Amino acid sequence: MGVGGSHEQSRDHRHPHPPVLGGGVVTGLNVHFWRKKLEHFAPTETEYPFMATPPLIRKAAECVSVQHQLSPELYIVVAQAAASLAVQGVAVLKMPDGRFVPLSLYFLILAETGLGKSPAFETFFRLFQERDRTAAGAFEKATKEYPARHRSWRRQCDDLTKMLSKARQKGEPLHHIQVELNSLVEQEPIEPRLQNWLISDTTAAAFLKRLAGVGESIALAGDEGEKLLAHLYQYIADLCQLWSHGRTDSHRIGTGTTLVVNSRVMALLLIQAENFYKFCEAAGKKAFGMGVWARFLTITPKEPRPGFTSTENLDATNEPLDAFLARIAELITERARRVKAGVTEQDIVEFNADARDCWDAFDREMRVRSSSHAANRKGNDADEGYKPGDLLDVRAFAAKASMHAARLAAVFAYFIGDTKITLDTMECAIRIIRYHIEAYRDQFSLAKVIPRVVEDCLKLETFFRRLNLNSGGSTVVSLDSLHHINTTSDLKLDKYLLPALLHLQQQGKIQIIPTNGGKQYVHFRSLINMIN
Repeated sequence: MGVGGSHEQSRDHRHPHPPVLGGGVVTGLNVHFWRKKLEHFAPTETEYPFMATPPLIRKAAECVSVQHQLSPELYIVVAQAAASLAVQGVAVLKMPDGRFVPLSLYFLILAETGLGKSPAFETFFRLFQERDRTAAGAFEKATKEYPARHRSWRRQCDDLTKMLSKARQKGEPLHHIQVELNSLVEQEPIEPRLQNWLISDTTAAAFLKRLAGVGESIALAGDEGEKLLAHLYQYIADLCQLWSHGRTDSHRIGTGTTLVVNSRVMALLLIQAENFYKFCEAAGKKAFGMGVWARFLTITPKEPRPGFTSTENLDATNEPLDAFLARIAELITERARRVKAGVTEQDIVEFNADARDCWDAFDREMRVRSSSHAANRKGNDADEGYKPGDLLDVRAFAAKASMHAARLAAVFAYFIGDTKITLDTMECAIRIIRYHIEAYRDQFSLAKVIPRVVEDCLKLETFFRRLNLNSGGSTVVSLDSLHHINTTSDLKLDKYLLPALLHLQQQGKIQIIPTNGGKQYVHFRSLINMIN
């Protein structure tokens, strides 16, 4: 499933089976499998922090969700995604350490039918769709005209080449002909390229072709997320790289090298939860291994309460939506102007001093709360209002939470016309990211799905420590031995052994490594080192 590999893989390889409850192979973290098989699951009751979104975005989402009487959480996140897409092609974020990072944001919205996926997408992305229709028409026309234009250019080059040859034979001056030929060569017509904003049903090759070059900006988005998932496994690694630093360099047999530099991608997966879970069970192992979902801001919108907002005076609520779309149009036009002029530089968004201090504090908090070393170290972090190591179950997301907050704050600032992130904007972005931590935990934390896994992990840790002492320092045990011990000794975790192992692996305390012979071994040296 890796990028660049053969796609002629077996069905079993592309769609690995989930781990067997009583034993079998540990294939990786698949919370949805355990959720369905083991026990009842209660999602977080955390309310979305609506007021943390800038009024220009929030009021537009409110007015449309009121008109449609559909999920306000879904509408506000889709509006944020549209704002992110509009901003990412014209602005870049300068981090406190001097790095420049893309304003690419990824969103995963797990919404059931009837919550408003299609109406929300059509409302907030309609200007991008209109531009794409215009671009498609221009592309079709240019494609028809290109062969004739290129033939004409080739004839002119041939004519000048003949003139140059004749002048050389006659001993006549050559300089003016050579200058004209050189100038003409530089004017070779460029093969038309479709410059669309939105793509959905795309293969890896088509995805990279659209981004090839310098400074491209697109969105993987649509109101039917299943279309995106159809080929997503092919370019997951590229998607991870593009989120991290805006570039990727992929080699594929028969197509050479595709180089993508300073490109921006906004991803919006609007999909029913059950379809997403099926993808995770069938083809999501690679995604879990690379932490791709930790790059997404996840939300599961709730059903709106009956009469959750008034539907009176709706005419008066259209103004916020008009203002939002006007800003989108302004940014689309500015992006088009820069592309036409060949401008690749982007406006720089920076933190002011107070915002930088706020971000630094949040970044430190996330590092401490997601560190297994901090969890085993006594200190004063608990006095600051958080417990060291309490985000180990979602460490993949927590490790990126401060970057999510910085990018979201930059998008908010630039969308309302600022290039400085203020303290208020930074605090609002952090509030939203704290919500997404809990939403991510609902979807991907074994400790949330199986509360007893924490206690089971303590039993396993005690077992590994005793094994290390009794065996003269050994830090390896086969998975087969563990299954046997689980049924014959006081370990007695039964069907919960594998979730406990996965949870320890998730925390970085053990590694589960296969051998060439097919056996798997649990390496727990990291756990012993932490204890020591």
